[in-house]
Order: sequence, then structure tokens, then C-alpha cells
Amino acid sequence: PLRAKKTKNILLSDIFPEIMTRLTFTILLAATILFFATKGQAFGVFSKTKSTKTSLPLPTFDEKNNRWIKNPNDDGKYPYDAIGSALRHGPAPFLTRLTNADEYEQGVLKYMATAKVSRAEATGNIDAKLNNAVDWAYQKMEEKNGKPKVDYTRLDKKQAALTAIWALGITPLAINVILSTVDQFINAPGPSVIKGL
Repeated sequence: PLRAKKTKNILLSDIFPEIMTRLTFTILLAATILFFATKGQAFGVFSKTKSTKTSLPLPTFDEKNNRWIKNPNDDGKYPYDAIGSALRHGPAPFLTRLTNADEYEQGVLKYMATAKVSRAEATGNIDAKLNNAVDWAYQKMEEKNGKPKVDYTRLDKKQAALTAIWALGITPLAINVILSTVDQFINAPGPSVIKGL
């Protein structure tokens, strides 16, 4: 004959306090391990405060010559060349770097000193300002109001491709159309304002 096994019915209410105790203990243990693994930095407790002073090689202003002087620790190297300026910000900073390099350098040094930033960041900001001063000034105002800082040294591949298309395709085509129109206007027979009718 079959024997009936006697089973005890376990109710959830009987084991719930034990489960909660173990779960709470596990969570507290994990939080403690995480806290000490990050050396308390997650909550700012026990962490050493980092100095807000920067060791950037900032330029100085020479009042006698009315010029910004590069810091001896500054290597003077731009983060990208004039072509990089064109790809990032268009023809205005490119042409300025080619035709007026000293004024460009003075602008970079002045921005480094006044904003207390690196040469790379100053170069990107000067290029953006030369490209569109109104948008650049608006962005700086927004950054002061809490908006995220824009990295003007970053090369956007889509923007670089569009700049290359304009530089190599559309601009020469526009120049050709203008020259052809002027040539036809001057050399074609018929009434003309330039020819004096």
C-alpha cells in the first residue's frame, strides 16, 4: 500500500522576513564594497579634493609692445593645420591663418590668457569665431547659462565632406559661371551698360 507523505505547507508570510533580511544584507554588502572600491569618491566622502588650479602654459601681455607673449612652456603648435581649420570652420579661419598668421596667433594667445584654456581649445574657439562670430558669441552665452561646452576642435566628418565639396566643386563652378557671364557681357554684341550702348 502507498503511504501518504506528510508535507508541511510553507506560507510566504512565514519566510518573507527571512528573505527581506538576506536581501537587505546583500544590498548593504554590495553598497559597502562599491563604496570602498571607489574610495568613497561616488559620494565625495573621504576623497581628496582636487586643486582647481591649472598648470596651463598661459601667455602674458607685454604692455610696452602691446602684444601677447607665448609662455616658454608652450610649444606653440596648433592642434591642426590651416587645412584643418578649413575643414572644421570654413574658409575664413583658413584664409586668416594663411594671410595674417601673426594676428591669428595673437588672437589665440589672448583667448588662452583670458579664458584660461589650452592652445587647442583656444585655436578651436578662434576658428569658430572667425567663421561666425554671432553664433560663437551666442554659444558662449549659452555655456555661461549652463549649456554643455562645445568642442570646436572636433572634426565632424559630414561637415568636412560638405566643405570639401564646396571648395573643390561648387566654388570653382560659381567662379566659372561669373567669369563666363562677365566675358559674354563684355565681348558679346548688343546693347550694354558697360559699353555705353
